[in-house]
Amino acid sequence: MFQASSFDHIAEHFDRFAELVGGGLDTHLESMLPESGGERAVDLGCGTGRHASLLAGRYRHVLAVDVSAPMLDRAMARRGLPNITYQQRDLREVRADTDGAFDLVLSAYALHHLDDLDQALWHIRQLTAPGGRVVLVDNVAPTPAVPRRWFIGEAIRTLAADLLRRRRPPGQAWELFRLNLDPDWLDHLTTDRFLSPEQFVQRYGAVFPCAAFTALYRARALCWQQPSGARDRQEGR
Repeated sequence: MFQASSFDHIAEHFDRFAELVGGGLDTHLESMLPESGGERAVDLGCGTGRHASLLAGRYRHVLAVDVSAPMLDRAMARRGLPNITYQQRDLREVRADTDGAFDLVLSAYALHHLDDLDQALWHIRQLTAPGGRVVLVDNVAPTPAVPRRWFIGEAIRTLAADLLRRRRPPGQAWELFRLNLDPDWLDHLTTDRFLSPEQFVQRYGAVFPCAAFTALYRARALCWQQPSGARDRQEGR
């Protein structure tokens, strides 16, 4: 089961890693957001606030929650915007009856930490306002556990490709390589458990019918639109 403290000692590492590799996801998320934006958005498992700040450019108010205080401290220090409210909360504690419904519900790379995924997905659906949108992104893998040697090999392959193809400046390529091989980072990655790509589509699709799925690097993304004029009232979920 996920422990909140597992991110506490790697907040700075996580933030810099996301800066180096997160551009592709940012581009994808921007393509998934309504051009007109909206009133209220929520980022569930916001980490250091990278995606909350992206939402703040489109929505009047953004609620961003995370269980890790150091991650939130960094978010508020680096991405503290007037229309973002950061709160230290479990994402499952955000409720439509107390927090209101949201025009956009986002969660990126957080849900695989939960031991009650299906219940959490129904919970997310209930947070969505009529006509609102859900965007969920999470890691996938062929096997639930990915061994340390795979991440080490992938770090070497990434460095070689970065240098040979000049995908990023050499200094950044070596910095990313060092981040990828950090022992604490590897310890965190190897304790994660993942759905396969097929399981992701099956389990997420069961809660969000007719959703659009996109394949990303080691991840899948879902985009689902709540029908206008219909408020979800699933009971017993």
